[in-house]
Parts: sequence; structure tokens; C-alpha cells
Amino acid sequence: PISPLIVAPQTSVVDAARAMTERQVGAATVVEDGAVLGVVTERDMMKKVLATQRDAASTTVRDIMTSPVISVDLKTTVAEAAALMRPHHIRHLVVLDRRQGNALVGMLALRYLLYDLMDDMQRNVGDLIGYIMADGPGG
Repeated sequence: PISPLIVAPQTSVVDAARAMTERQVGAATVVEDGAVLGVVTERDMMKKVLATQRDAASTTVRDIMTSPVISVDLKTTVAEAAALMRPHHIRHLVVLDRRQGNALVGMLALRYLLYDLMDDMQRNVGDLIGYIMADGPGG
């Protein structure tokens, strides 16, 4: 597994955007002294910096991050995570290991939940087709 992208709250939006671009991720977890403070996303940058014409070099991640963080436990199911994202209108969830004192273990993006759900649907369709085609003589 790839470790989550972590940025400090005093990181400039420009530096955070560069780090996100290099890692090819749409969000970073904002951490200070081991505590998760927030999440900064491409959408935060677009809405709170670009659309308002703020200076991305002098604006810090702390100024635009989404906080408090909505998180899930390492054992949360795909369906539970998707159900949590929907009412909050978010695309990323911080993943914590509650057994390890809420240790940060990752960032879950909506697109990967959708991929997993689509894989399940494809398996179900395949099972149905197999069931339908297995109809024997006189069926």
C-alpha cells in the first residue's frame, strides 16, 4: 500500500499542489505533531484559492483545509464508506487504525470505492448470466 500524502498546516497551497501532482492524488492529509487536522483537496484549492484569486504561494493549507476530518476505521466496509461520503458530499475519507490509537493509515478516494462496487456488479451480472444459461433441457 502507498502511504498517504501528508502535508504540514503551514505548507503553501503551491507546494501542496505540487506534491499532489507528483503523487498523482487528489487530496492530502494535513498533520501536525502526529494529529490529523484536516484534508486539503483539489476542490479546496479551486474553490478557495483559484476562484477567489488568492495568492497560492502565500496561502497556507491551514487556511483552506477541510476540518474537522471525516474518517473511517481500517475495518470499514466499502458500502459503509460510500454511505458516509454521500450525505457529506465528499470524495475523500481519512482512514485510521482505531486499534493503534487512531494512527493514520491512508486516504480513501471515492473513485476507488466506485471501482470496487462496479467489480461487484460485474461479478453479479456474470453469476446471473451463468445461472440463466445453465437452464437444462425442457427448462
